[in-house]
Amino acid sequence: MGVPEALLPHTVVRVRPTETTDSHGNTVYDYDPGTRVSMAAWMQQDSRTEPLTDGRDPLSQDWLMVTNDTDIAGRDRIEWNALVFEVDGPPAPVHTPAGFHHTEVTLKVVSG
Repeated sequence: MGVPEALLPHTVVRVRPTETTDSHGNTVYDYDPGTRVSMAAWMQQDSRTEPLTDGRDPLSQDWLMVTNDTDIAGRDRIEWNALVFEVDGPPAPVHTPAGFHHTEVTLKVVSG
């Protein structure tokens, strides 16, 4: 089951970080190289807030990704075209009476 492939026209790359320890003994996440997996998805910008002219508020973008893939975790990043996103909150599996249908993921643009 799931969303028909024709309705998932975007190819994205899921990047799962590797865990390392910094010089202070803290766990840190390294996205380069990380584990990279391509998947079919639908990418949609849900909201965008432009910064004020005085620079007090940053540009903010919320995106929705729909995919049939179930292996998406909270620390993953999604790369699509020239944009890099971080998963914002837990991915939401969507079910029908027949069982699992697809996964919806809220994303935020990574800046800096």
